[in-house]
Amino acid sequence: MNHNMTHSEPIAEMEIDLKKAANHIVISLTGSLDIYTSLDFKNFIENNLGKDASQAHVVINLEKLNYIDSSGIGMLIKQLNYVQDLKGKFSIANMKPAIEKVFKVAGLTSYFHTISEDEFKSQFS
Repeated sequence: MNHNMTHSEPIAEMEIDLKKAANHIVISLTGSLDIYTSLDFKNFIENNLGKDASQAHVVINLEKLNYIDSSGIGMLIKQLNYVQDLKGKFSIANMKPAIEKVFKVAGLTSYFHTISEDEFKSQFS
């Protein structure tokens, strides 16, 4: 087991990467955000953000997310509320067409502030 400090945590079929900057926090998800991984995502957010998310812009990068189900979307909504309670801003970036379709079917595209690939590259990478 590797005891070095790392910002990536392999969780079931999802990996989470965290990058903090002065005024924003980018959380990149790889794999699946679903019924099996959504609680791990919640715990990661709440364990790693805390007061850091206060007044910060939290960006969830879905560039490498291959699958999301209703549990995953529900958890994104909970984390949106969590960050807003801390007076932070919550955005989703780099949705693949298949992922975006799930948001559209659920009627949630306007519920989340979304960031385009170009905007993400210029401001957050």
